[in-house]
Amino acid sequence: MTLYIGENLKKQRKLKELTQEQLADILGVSFQSISKWERGEGYPDIEMLPTIAEYFGITADELIGMNNVREAADAEKILEQQKENLSKGLIRENIELLAEAVKVHPNNYELLTQYAMNLSFLAVGYQSEEYRQNNRKAARIAERILAECTDTKIRNRVQAELCSYYQNSGEATKALEAADKLPSMYHGSELIKMNIFKGEDLVRMTQWNIRHLANVFCQCLQRLADMDGQNDTGYTWEQKIEIYRKAIAMFDIVFDKGDYNDCFHNLSFLHRDISIMAMRAGNFGLALENLEKAAEYAAEMDGLPDVKPHVSLLVNKLEYNSAHNGKNFSDTTCKMLLKHLPDSVFDGIRDDPRFKTVEKFLKEHIK
Repeated sequence: MTLYIGENLKKQRKLKELTQEQLADILGVSFQSISKWERGEGYPDIEMLPTIAEYFGITADELIGMNNVREAADAEKILEQQKENLSKGLIRENIELLAEAVKVHPNNYELLTQYAMNLSFLAVGYQSEEYRQNNRKAARIAERILAECTDTKIRNRVQAELCSYYQNSGEATKALEAADKLPSMYHGSELIKMNIFKGEDLVRMTQWNIRHLANVFCQCLQRLADMDGQNDTGYTWEQKIEIYRKAIAMFDIVFDKGDYNDCFHNLSFLHRDISIMAMRAGNFGLALENLEKAAEYAAEMDGLPDVKPHVSLLVNKLEYNSAHNGKNFSDTTCKMLLKHLPDSVFDGIRDDPRFKTVEKFLKEHIK
């Protein structure tokens, strides 16, 4: 349990306009003791607490900061609940939970950070007005946090998230301005720690970086391919498919034993997208082949246990844990893929026996 004696002692001393030396004389202790207590490097003897509290005209509970302790415990319970909801894709439930929480704890910046993130994460259609409004609200919350919060870790995270909030609400110029305030990827904590750690810590940190950067590399390739044609990258359908294949090949390198774990989800969607691009390119055979793969990986994802270690050489110190995964959907991967099959893009293969087999397979694997 965190006690708040140091900061409360310092606050009360300054209200009385006392120096640390003056307070030390009053309490009959050394100046070093007062300095140590205020820095949080130790606490007064329990017998002294009533005396200190009496001198300042407050209760011992106020000196210890029991209100702060109780508020912190309440906030921690809320954060644990939102984390559990996030692992299940219950984003609207989180927004309701956190909206009430920040009314009770308006200056808890971790709660505010999670509230903004969940607002932005809600899947309501990227072009919808609700989506833009949610991100505008998230941006205003983030701006307040950056104006008031002194916690460096929270500030760094919120500064990064603010870029997305601006972008998602249609404020691209502000997004770029916010991004310019962030360090480059080479100055990130994880890469720096990798150069500091040794032994087991080095292995775990490096493997975590490999695992994380695999996802980043996949996102880079997806942006480069520009499957929906929104950013005019200029690639043909065949070139876009080839770019996607390189993303799949990258996952095969990292997870050479087939232990993709939560990356089964990525692979399912990569193969689904290739099938869509193949349909647009008129290659029905390739579309069916990748649709079958997408269904296979979707079932693998949905069949994962709550915890599963990796065994591939590059990630064999890591494990998949469903409780650590956040998502903005409650459907299974199979159900999400099945929802795409009625799209008109698949009309050319809808009557093919292989297409019907995929439909049947997905229905049988929906949990």
